[in-house]
Amino acid sequence: MPVPAPVPPFPYRTRPPQVLLAVGAVLLVSAGAALGSAYGGPLVRTAVLLLAAVAAGVSVRADRAGLRTSAETFAASAAGLGLAGSDVPGALRAGDPLPALLLAGVFLGLHRLSPTPVAWPLAAWAAGQVAVLRSLDGVPEALRTELFLGVSLVGLGIALWARPLVARLTMATTAPWWAAGVLGGTREAWTAAAGERWLAAALVVAAGAGLLLARLRRPLDVLLGPPRLVPVVAGGVSAGAVAGAGSAGGPVVVAVAGFAGVLIAATSAAELSGWRRGLLLPVALTGGVLLAVLSILRLVHGRHWSELALLLLLTAAPTVWVAALRRDDRPVAAPTAVGCLAGAALLGLPDGWASPSVVAGLLTALYVLSLLTAARLERDSRRATALAAAACAVLAVVLLVVGGDRGPVAAHLAAQGTATLGWAWWTGRAGTATDDDTDSTTGWRIGAAQLVLAGWLAAALAGLGAVEAYSVPAAGGLLLAAGRGLLRDPSWQSWGPGLVVAAAPSTVLAVVTPDALRAVLVLALAAVAMVAGGRAGLRAPLLVGSGAALVLALGLAVRALPWPVATALVVGSVLLLIGMLRERRPVAGFATRLADLR
Repeated sequence: MPVPAPVPPFPYRTRPPQVLLAVGAVLLVSAGAALGSAYGGPLVRTAVLLLAAVAAGVSVRADRAGLRTSAETFAASAAGLGLAGSDVPGALRAGDPLPALLLAGVFLGLHRLSPTPVAWPLAAWAAGQVAVLRSLDGVPEALRTELFLGVSLVGLGIALWARPLVARLTMATTAPWWAAGVLGGTREAWTAAAGERWLAAALVVAAGAGLLLARLRRPLDVLLGPPRLVPVVAGGVSAGAVAGAGSAGGPVVVAVAGFAGVLIAATSAAELSGWRRGLLLPVALTGGVLLAVLSILRLVHGRHWSELALLLLLTAAPTVWVAALRRDDRPVAAPTAVGCLAGAALLGLPDGWASPSVVAGLLTALYVLSLLTAARLERDSRRATALAAAACAVLAVVLLVVGGDRGPVAAHLAAQGTATLGWAWWTGRAGTATDDDTDSTTGWRIGAAQLVLAGWLAAALAGLGAVEAYSVPAAGGLLLAAGRGLLRDPSWQSWGPGLVVAAAPSTVLAVVTPDALRAVLVLALAAVAMVAGGRAGLRAPLLVGSGAALVLALGLAVRALPWPVATALVVGSVLLLIGMLRERRPVAGFATRLADLR
């Protein structure tokens, strides 16, 4: 097996002339910098600049001769000597910006004359930044943010179009300008005058867009982090600046800005596809959602309830549109639309344009409409929408109870229960999917509970004292809770609980109280249950009806006889029952002959 050759300490393309050029350039620039710092007189600086001019000329000639390494090395030497021979190496904020600006212009001219070396654009960019730093003292405080953002936009432009090495170095040095400009621009967007706010917001948006465009260049990936980081940052800073600028226009403008954020997020989620979706959707979602949230917080802080309700109503429209067009986003969009409409209705309370009863009516109507819509959706969207609708139903009842308006509560519960049962019936109509059966069963139970509560509350408000006013609604609720099980499950499991709850209280009261009408009605209904159960082939109605009739007959007989005879009748019946059962299922002692007993 051959032994691999050792890795050389230098890149395998490096040649001795390149090593000589690199060492010579370092020595030359170091000597020039040392002369400029130790003997900083005009004569020495002029000599260093002349040496830089000679190196620049050699670089241009080497570039035209096709000597790329020599051209790059002499260009770097000329740039270093030019910077060392000027006053640029001094304090960055002190000094005249004109020499640095002139030096940047010279380097740009050399770049146009000899475009191959990367040292010329990098040196021009460095000298330009020094010129900007030295001019800060002469720039008004109100314009410094615009200056920072302008420099950052220039740097982003260079990074977008320059060769990879220049683009990376320019991007790295642009980051501080970008951060300072975005922070200052956002602050001005929230605190400056109206016109200045929108100018600052526009510059911040432009800076975010430039950063987003930088994401498209593969050589810059190493500097920009994960793929979603730049889009999220660009969307966030843009939304923060726009929200600040919009806050100067009053609550209506704030509401419109929030709606614009929702519309941007919803439209992007519904329409973008391919690579545009991967790049722009995080921007739209982050910026749109943040803009909407900031607008809502601004309106809440200012107690502008009508404008906030308007924003929620406008927000519901695009979310419904997204739910209709994109099935993948429907589990989030559909309940969001329900929540926005419910929030808009609730805001009528603090603003005074609606009473609790009106808001409760709107919430119940929204509950019914949401269930009708959810019944036609797929499983995940149906469950999420049903949960949002359930919150509307609970809020409607709570508003009426807290407001002391107990009368309409029964009507609201009845309407809600009817809608819930309709949703349960529609959801479980196929009866094939386990998840659909689970949703349907839950719907039958919740709807039955709502109707039972409505019946009990109506009875209490009407002042009804009969036990049937409460037992019959409870029995009906148990039967409804069984749902489709009334048609396909064993009758004692589905019909039994409801029939027992309906019959037992009335039968007991008919026996213990002298109420002839109740006794007649119990016997009549027991006969109907027996006949109906036998005709339909159901065991539970037959057994419950016969049991109620027997208990009532036996009870009335016991009440009509003297107590010794009644006692004998009861004891005899009990003994007959025990004897029959033990003959069928004997236990120790009962299966033994009397002669064999101890």
